[in-house]
Amino acid sequence: MVTTGLRAPLPAVSTWDKPTPPLRAAAAPPPPPGEVIPGYGYVVLTPAERLTVAGHTLALHQPDGPALRVGLTWPFVAVNDRACTWCHNPWSCSAASWAESVQFDAYGWAL
Repeated sequence: MVTTGLRAPLPAVSTWDKPTPPLRAAAAPPPPPGEVIPGYGYVVLTPAERLTVAGHTLALHQPDGPALRVGLTWPFVAVNDRACTWCHNPWSCSAASWAESVQFDAYGWAL
């Protein structure tokens, strides 16, 4: 220890050289019981609200054409190149798939 005048004794070794342990984040509470809905994000819904959102989602997300398109050339080729009219993703888009699974879980079939 080194004493300097009226000051308190200083340590002989610098404390800047010692590694400090990393700071720990406080424990975060668990998220509320919800789910990720395509187009909405993480949402907490009641079962009735969930069915309502699924119905609205299925009303918006529809395929843009027939299930099979057959060309008028030889050989006949059946092509399934439908897309969603709302989000323009290949059919069946993730939002429509989620909504159909919600309605299937509730009713046993998708409306």
